[in-house]
Formats: sequence, structure tokens, C-alpha cells
Amino acid sequence: MKRWLHTWRRRLAGVSVRFKLLGVVFLVVLLLAAAMILLTRQRLLENLEQELEMRGLAIARDLRDDAEPLILTQNIFGLYQKLRTGLENNPDVRYIFILDQSGRVLAHSFPAGTPVDLIGVNRLTSGEAWRIQRLRSDEGMLTDINMPILDERLGAVRVGLTHQRLEATVAAATRELLWVTMAAFGVGALLSLWLTRIFTAPILALVEAARAVGQGDLSVQTPVRMDDEIGELTTAFNLMTRNLDASRNALMEQNRELAALNAISASISTAPTLQEMLDRALATTCLALEADAGWILLDIPEETPRIVSHHGLSTSFLAQETLPETPTCHCYDVLSQQQDWRRPILRMECPRLERARRRHQAEARFSCHLSAPLTAYDRPLGVLNIVAVTPEWFHPQQIELIGAIARQIGVAVDAEQQRQRAIAELQRRELLRRQLLERVMTAQEEERRRIARELHDQAGQSLTSLLVKLRLLEEQVKDATQQHQVAELKQLTDDVMNELHRLAIDLRPASLDHVGLAPAVEQMLAQMISLHGIAAQMECVSMDTVTLPPAVETNLYRIIQEAVTNAIRHGQAHHIDVLLEARNGKLIVVVEDDGQGFDPKVAPAQGHLGLIGMQERVAQLDGTLTIESTPGAGATLVVEAPL
Repeated sequence: MKRWLHTWRRRLAGVSVRFKLLGVVFLVVLLLAAAMILLTRQRLLENLEQELEMRGLAIARDLRDDAEPLILTQNIFGLYQKLRTGLENNPDVRYIFILDQSGRVLAHSFPAGTPVDLIGVNRLTSGEAWRIQRLRSDEGMLTDINMPILDERLGAVRVGLTHQRLEATVAAATRELLWVTMAAFGVGALLSLWLTRIFTAPILALVEAARAVGQGDLSVQTPVRMDDEIGELTTAFNLMTRNLDASRNALMEQNRELAALNAISASISTAPTLQEMLDRALATTCLALEADAGWILLDIPEETPRIVSHHGLSTSFLAQETLPETPTCHCYDVLSQQQDWRRPILRMECPRLERARRRHQAEARFSCHLSAPLTAYDRPLGVLNIVAVTPEWFHPQQIELIGAIARQIGVAVDAEQQRQRAIAELQRRELLRRQLLERVMTAQEEERRRIARELHDQAGQSLTSLLVKLRLLEEQVKDATQQHQVAELKQLTDDVMNELHRLAIDLRPASLDHVGLAPAVEQMLAQMISLHGIAAQMECVSMDTVTLPPAVETNLYRIIQEAVTNAIRHGQAHHIDVLLEARNGKLIVVVEDDGQGFDPKVAPAQGHLGLIGMQERVAQLDGTLTIESTPGAGATLVVEAPL
């Protein structure tokens, strides 16, 4: 039951307001019409029944008065005549019969005799002037009137009145009322339809307008048809839609401006160079503003301002306007701050466009352009020019947007110029640092070479002379104890000579200067094998046809020497492999050991100068240094340098 009620409630809620009002009106009219018809019918029926009873009483009273002398004279024939006259004069009388004091029928109007059942009903009680009773028969409702004759001493008169004519009258009146009601209902329905249409038309118009607003059409306006509450609602709705439309237009304009600025920012932020940044920014600006063409004039340090970026301009126009002898235009006045450079200016006269008109170029169709200065830190850096066919194309919002775009491009240009200057300064300092480092390393190697040569020449010759004299002394001494002491001095001198030779090789191996990198590395590995008892192996691939500059050989030798020394001293390595290979225009050096290993990311931060020195030497070679190592798993050093 609840579900059924809920379903019908939802269905009724979905019906249009117009039909709801019609339904309410029709229901009220139907209820009033039904009530009026029933009430009228009831009142008419009561009146007619009352009138029928009054007429029946009058007929019965007349018959009583006429029958009294006839009964006293036993004139039965006269009684029948009175009964016949009563029936003929009163169409509503269905039957008449007269009873004597004992209840026997003296006269009646029934063709076949008085019904026994009828005689026993509607009996008088003592003292009643008459008695009326309604009877239901096969022929319909009857009103039976029993009136005593001479206080029932002579009997009583019974008159039966049929309700057929009464009911026919009531039915006819009811039908007339129904027809009148139906006619009034039809007229009322038409009038209600017309009135509800008038009343609901503003509401339906508001509904349609609300739907249009819901679909995004804020330009809809509903006509005000009435001055009542609905009219006030319509006026408020129209005002609301106008305000919403204005707000939406302003918001869309702001969104377009933000989208244009975001597009400019994206094009600027992703450009790798200043030229590409300007080209992207100009193209994005023209696309966002639906402009046909434009150009950017930039004030380049130590150069003449020139067009550095363009969009939508012909090749002939650019060829003429980028010549060194091309006359200047108003943009130069902006860059020199001779004109207002703080805001965009709409120029109706432009020397460049004038020259294009004289040359009958494609740019002759442009009548004006908007010049927006590229500013940063309160100074002009360039000018953004957006051309148009008519000045009306530039409305205030666009002028303001182009000014914002120009300022954004100006900040980006200034940042890029500062970055380029910083990069140039860093490159200059890096070049100076590398030159200084190269001189320091060259001086270091020269000092090593000088010290090694002095150790080998001067100290070595002195020790050799000392060793020769000790041998002569050994031959001259006869005492066994003295001979033993001289032998010890000879051995000590020989050890000193070997140590000086090793120091000279460490400082600067002569083989590096005389026979090249590979033999010097082999000599170093042989020395490491003899001193530390490790296993070392070296392999050279395609090095026979390679001739390296002395500085390159020196740096590579020092890198290999540092790597081998670190593997022995810090990594406790037992086996070291060295590879020298020339491949694809590169020299590849690989040093691999089986030592304890280390973390390449942590070692430089802990102040390991050997790794830092290797990185500096690799940088001098314009190469790359790769170290692969983990604690407990050895280390691999790879150097790649261009030949």
C-alpha cells in the first residue's frame, strides 16, 4: 500500500503545474456540481413528496366528506362513482378503497379486488386524524394515506399515491441539472484552460529559460507579462541571467588571458635557447590572440637592435627590414627610452609598414600594430609588435593582455641573458682554472723530471763512485772484521742506489719520455709486483698505431699510477688488470682489482684527494671517468678520452 501511494505520489509530482491546477479546478467543480445536484434533487424530492402527501390528504379528506353520507345511506354505487371520479381527476392516485368499521372493504378501485396484504398495513391508532406510510411495491414507491371516517365509526378511506410521476419529474430535473452542469463544466474547463495557460505561461517560460541557462545559454531573457509575484520573479531571473552572463564573459576572458599566459610560460620554460624561446613565445602569442603576424625587436648587448623573431611575415619583408642600412623605427626610440616604454602603444603609423606599402608587399594590408615593450627591472629590453588589419581589433582587454605577455617575455629574456652571461663567465673561469691547473701539472711534472734527473745523475754518480772506492778498499783491507764492515757499507750503498732509482722512476719514469705510455705502465706494474708481491697483468689493444701527446701520456700514466697505488694501499688488492685500448676514435683505459672496494659516492666527500686528482686529470683530457665499486667486491676504473 505504501509503495502504491509512493508511486502515485511520484507520478502526481511529475505532472505539469498547469495540469495540476486544471485537475484541482476540475475536481472542485465536479465536487460542487455533484453536491449541488444531489442537494437540489434531495430538496426537490422532499418538496414533491410533501406536496404529494398534501394532495393525497386533500383527496382523502374530500372522499371522506363525500363518503360519509353515502355510507350512512348504504349507497355503495355512489361510493364507486366517487372513487372513479377521484382516480380520473388525480393522475397520481394509484388506488382508493373504503373500509367499514370492521375493516371490510365497502368500495375499491382495483380491477381484481383489494390485495389482502395492502389492507393490513398502515393501520390507524385511536385518536389519529390520519396516517401516512410509504410502501415499496412492484410498481415502485407508494404513499398510502389512511383517513378515518367519523372517527372510524363509519370506517376509513385509503388512498394510494404512486411516485412514478414524482420520480419522473425528479429525474427530468436531475437530467436538466446534469446538462446544465456539463455545459457549465465545459465552459469552465475552457475558461480554466485559458486562465491556467495565462497564469502558467510565465512559469513555463521561466522553466524553459532555466533549462536554457542550465545548458549554458545565459543570454536568454523572459518577457515580464504580469506585475504580480511571478512578474517580480521573472524580473529577478532576468537580472540574475544578465549578471551571470556578464560574470561568465568576464571569467572566460580571464580564463583566456590565463590560458594565453600559461601557454607563453610553458613555451618559455621548455625552450632550450633564447632564440627558440622568443620564436615559441611569439607564435603562441599570435595563436592565443588570433593575430596574423608579429615580430620581436631585441636590444642585443654590443650590437644594433634588430628583429630576432617573427611570425606571419613574408620573406621579402624580412630581407628588406633586416639589412644593416635599414632606417630605424619607433621601436628604437622605445629602447633608448626617448618614448614612453612603460605601456603598450597602438601605432597607426609605422615606418616598416609604410615601406611595405610602398613596395606592395603582403604586409601592406596591415594598417597598424601594437607595440608592447619587453621590460625587466624597470628597463626596456625589446619590443613585441602585433600587427592587425584594423585598429578595432585591439580592444582594451587585448591591449592589457599583450602588455602582460610582453612583461613576461621581458623577464624571461632578462633571465636568459643573465644566464648566458653567467654561463659565459663560468666558462671563462673554468677555462682559466683548467689553464692554471694544466700549468701547475706541467710545472709539477717538470719538477718531478728535474728531481728524478738530479737523483739519477748527481746522487747516482756519487753513490757509484762511493761503491767503486769501497770495492778498492775491500781489496786493500786484510783484516776479516774490517772486510765484513766494508761489505756491509757496499751493500748499504747498493740499497741506497736502488732506492734512489725507484724514487726517480716514481717521480718521472724515463721510459715515459723515451718509449711511451704502455712500456712505462708495464715498468710500473713490474715494480709493484716486486715490491708488494701482487699479481698484475696488462693488455694493449690497437695501441701500436696510436701516438699520444706527452701531456696526454703523462695524465693517463698518473691516473693509472694513482688507481694501482690506491688498489694496493687502500683496497689490499692481490690481483690488478690494466687495459689500454684505442677504439672508435677514443682511448679507453680500464684498471680492475680484486680488493676491498669502496663507495664511489662517499669517497670524494670524505676527502680522498687521489680520486679528485684523477677527476681533474680526466677533465684535462676532455674525457669521462667511471668508477664501479661496492664494498667487498673490488673496483673497476674506466677512463674514456678522445684521441
